[in-house]
Amino acid sequence: MIEIDRLTYTYPRTDRPALDDVSLRIDAGESILLTGRSGSGKSTLLGAVNGLIPHYYGGRIAGRVVVGGMDTRDHKAHDLAALVGTAFQEPASRFITRQVADELAFGLEAAGLDGAEIARRVRETAERLQLGPLRDRPLDQLSGGEQQRVAVAAALARQPRVLVLDEPTSQLDAESAQGVLDWLRDLCRADGLTTVISEHRLGRLLPEVDRVAALSERGRLEAWGAPAEVLTRLANGGPLIEAARALDVPAGLSEDALRALRERLLAWRMPPDVATAGGVRLAARNLSFAFGEGFELHPVDLDLRQGEAVAVLGANGSGKTTLLRCLMGLLAHRGEVQLEGQRIEGQPVAARARHLAYVPQWPSAFLFADTVREELWTTLRYRGLHSQARAPASVEAMLGAFALDEVAGRYPRDLSAGERQRTALAAVMIAGPKCVLLDEPTLGMDSASQAQLARRIRRWKRSGLSVMVATHDVEFAAAVSERALVLERGRVAAVGDTAQLLFDRPELQTALQRLSGRARPACVSDLVPDTGGEDADD
Repeated sequence: MIEIDRLTYTYPRTDRPALDDVSLRIDAGESILLTGRSGSGKSTLLGAVNGLIPHYYGGRIAGRVVVGGMDTRDHKAHDLAALVGTAFQEPASRFITRQVADELAFGLEAAGLDGAEIARRVRETAERLQLGPLRDRPLDQLSGGEQQRVAVAAALARQPRVLVLDEPTSQLDAESAQGVLDWLRDLCRADGLTTVISEHRLGRLLPEVDRVAALSERGRLEAWGAPAEVLTRLANGGPLIEAARALDVPAGLSEDALRALRERLLAWRMPPDVATAGGVRLAARNLSFAFGEGFELHPVDLDLRQGEAVAVLGANGSGKTTLLRCLMGLLAHRGEVQLEGQRIEGQPVAARARHLAYVPQWPSAFLFADTVREELWTTLRYRGLHSQARAPASVEAMLGAFALDEVAGRYPRDLSAGERQRTALAAVMIAGPKCVLLDEPTLGMDSASQAQLARRIRRWKRSGLSVMVATHDVEFAAAVSERALVLERGRVAAVGDTAQLLFDRPELQTALQRLSGRARPACVSDLVPDTGGEDADD
């Protein structure tokens, strides 16, 4: 179905190829998982399959890509649209219409289907992806996860033969993500659908794919084959592989390998925790918000202490983003918000931002300067910290800390999702906030970058910074937070120790918890505690 022969592609105004001599043959009906570091060329490879590269982006290309017998050099994206469906990262920036039902119908209308067939397919698609209650909702009033579900549904509504998905489950809760994957599996079996999925959260997809293609940081094909074979060759092969390496048992996904790992996990004992949080840094009292007659965030009481991280968990649309936006002052909420004992709910966002930083789940909405370096300078100027004597950290040092040196002169919105996320983090952290609110910070980040961010957050906590993280990534939540709260339909359903809270809810258990049947160790960082020193890669 897909033949990629010695594909090399270089974006305009760059010297290094994004893809370098990549060759793959994907048979009809196969499901392929595409993995690799942020910026390794995964999204570029998907763009080569759907025809956006090189026709839309330009640049230099060598080799060829043939999809369903159509050579992409001779057929543009609109020619391939009936054959290849695509769901992109950051779906909100790609929507054509304003309402869910209209977005599902748009591609069908462009294909010339009659009204009755369009209505049938929209209804069927909405039901299968649990979008029925959202059909008449405006797209800009959906949560990030709900928007992602709509994007996947719109790509599938036209019933393509090939589906390319860029991080399709990264913002979905476990139930919604499994619903998407179950549907993809059914389509592959029933209709011979060929799927190519770029994803960093490997564990969720491994049981669903036939083969894995791993790209190196230089855009070359590093590994290609069966999932178990490829993962053991990667530096970051997921929690089970990394835990086996940490405990010095054979790394693998076979029954024998997993049995050996489980025995070691059961024999492991948690070292005493000597870390203690300080006084309350950020507090909410009776905090609530309502979107007209739609979603309502019911009264919330919470404390975030100095040197502590709290994870906010919950299904799509449960109110995680709404809570963070209320704390930041981006929504006209009811109730009190206190920063170090002082009420701030009447303060404008600019005043709150002097000590309280916020990074949204789609960082492109946050980035507007011409270069990555200028993003950091803009923050300093906005805070009145642009003189060297007043800046908490130098721009160049912060670029290095977030591994942004090589892209410092590039336009932020042209970067990979992981690079954009790191740029947004650097842009807020350079001002030296006391408290930072992170909304889905691992979106688009590869495993190595997620581990690096987790180490950085733990170091921030040791320095006294307070962190609140809204996330669907339970592995990340376990790695960075002491406490967690779970939201359900705008209400606080549970609060407590993160590892125990995750374990008590089967749908939230981490990979190590599911394997061992115990709350601890919850994640790989439990097995390899931080030394307390600076990270070499920071």
